[in-house]
Amino acid sequence: MVKIVKKLLSLKELKRCTFSVHPNAKPAFDFFFNHTHLFCRSRLNTSTLHVLNQNQTFYGIKKQEDEIALFSGYEFIGFDLANIDVTQHNVIILPSLTDEEITLQAWIATLRVVLTSAPTEHLEKFRRALNDSVPSYCIRHLFEQKSITQKVWSEINAVSRDTLAKQNQKMNKTKEPQISIFERLENEYAG
Repeated sequence: MVKIVKKLLSLKELKRCTFSVHPNAKPAFDFFFNHTHLFCRSRLNTSTLHVLNQNQTFYGIKKQEDEIALFSGYEFIGFDLANIDVTQHNVIILPSLTDEEITLQAWIATLRVVLTSAPTEHLEKFRRALNDSVPSYCIRHLFEQKSITQKVWSEINAVSRDTLAKQNQKMNKTKEPQISIFERLENEYAG
């Protein structure tokens, strides 16, 4: 196995660098922030968020001398790149990763959190969202198959496959267009 050399940025380096989310990590970043979690961030005050997120570790690569593109570390409830003081956190730079490796690391970081906060009443919907959003090579790397099946998902979440099937049926029913009795009669007797 190849040893990956990591570099922890010094306080001096942190102060002069600008930070962004790496483009290959953006889909995982968006997925994390666009899906419902079991917690409600808006109910936590600023000081609570600050305490919960102290000493967070970010991972990134250097795009330019003073520009860091993050691909991991953003997956915590108080992440706000515009308002975070990176000098209060650890930033680890990996010198050479391919775009595919960055994507994989971003999804691993995201899934580490979202898999433990999937809303029970929407497990099937969440499984489908994962299959639609996560690149298949990432799913294959993590689950050793091309997609997350109901069988695997039920085992991970300690629910029966029947529960997922019922959620699936409920989702499909809500997608069917509802036609009122008046519209049905009108269609039936329209000449």
